[in-house]
Amino acid sequence: MKINVVFVTVQILGALVFFLNIIGNTKLSTKKVYLYNGICNSLSVIQYCLLGAWTGALCCIIAVLRNIVFSKFKKDVPILALLIYIALVILLNYKVVNNVLDIIPIINIIIYAIALWTKKIMNIKVIGLITCIDGVVYDFINGAYVSVLNQVIDGIVGIRCIYILNKENKKKTKRRKRRTK
Repeated sequence: MKINVVFVTVQILGALVFFLNIIGNTKLSTKKVYLYNGICNSLSVIQYCLLGAWTGALCCIIAVLRNIVFSKFKKDVPILALLIYIALVILLNYKVVNNVLDIIPIINIIIYAIALWTKKIMNIKVIGLITCIDGVVYDFINGAYVSVLNQVIDGIVGIRCIYILNKENKKKTKRRKRRTK
């Protein structure tokens, strides 16, 4: 039995992304979300290139650039920067889209960019959960099987973070109500 080196390399990269993603998704700070997301996307570029999943690779490159640009703004990211980013995603992916499946990573990085733009950690976690569901389909069909597991665990961790954030928000609301009485 011959071992396919590319297949094994893709799965190892998927495992690295898997562990870094779990760590990154437990972070409740947007700066750390940018950092871990950037590292994971960088590794995913290599993984998708090896698989020939060019839309996924290109979207991950664009996502790394997004994280760098968005993290540089101390306050709000200007709407113009977001619109330029969305236009770049569409223009750069125009030539590599071969089928409906190729649209999944494009939609995912656009809606995730909008979530990051809001700088609200709850939005980031909820949209991240949605992109996990789409990512399972894309990764499975393209043969990134460890990444499928990553997406599932990522979704579970995202649900946990959403639960924690909701719990914290309820506590803050109760404290505010007590102070106003």
